[in-house]
Amino acid sequence: MKNFLYTLVFVFCSSIIFAQSFKKFENNKEVSSFVVHKNLFSDIEISEKGGNSEETKIVDFLKKIEFVKVFSTSNVSLRNDMKTIAKKYKKNKNLEQLMRFSENGKEASFLMKTNKKEELEELMIFVEGSGKSDSVLILFSLS
Repeated sequence: MKNFLYTLVFVFCSSIIFAQSFKKFENNKEVSSFVVHKNLFSDIEISEKGGNSEETKIVDFLKKIEFVKVFSTSNVSLRNDMKTIAKKYKKNKNLEQLMRFSENGKEASFLMKTNKKEELEELMIFVEGSGKSDSVLILFSLS
């Protein structure tokens, strides 16, 4: 019972820590950020006349979006923080590597998590900058 309680507390605390960590990037003047929440997509509708099945699929997909967050910075200290947080987030969320590539000193990792139906649940893209180039972190979550 104690182990279960410790595990529950750990999971709850780690969720709070990650939420606060990403919030740190949202409110920092040295980080460019772009955050879209599900409310933007919740009111999208297709008229019965003009809507085809492809448009309907797109709208259904957009309605599943919980959030999209994009952070970018060239500040060396913040780039290191971003890399550390991305690694911890990957481990904590059990994200699987979808693909990875490297070019001109920049590395990019595409990581994902699927649900039991093998549908995309989360996508994280991290581009590690070098020199004067920006590091970019993109988080995408579906319900």
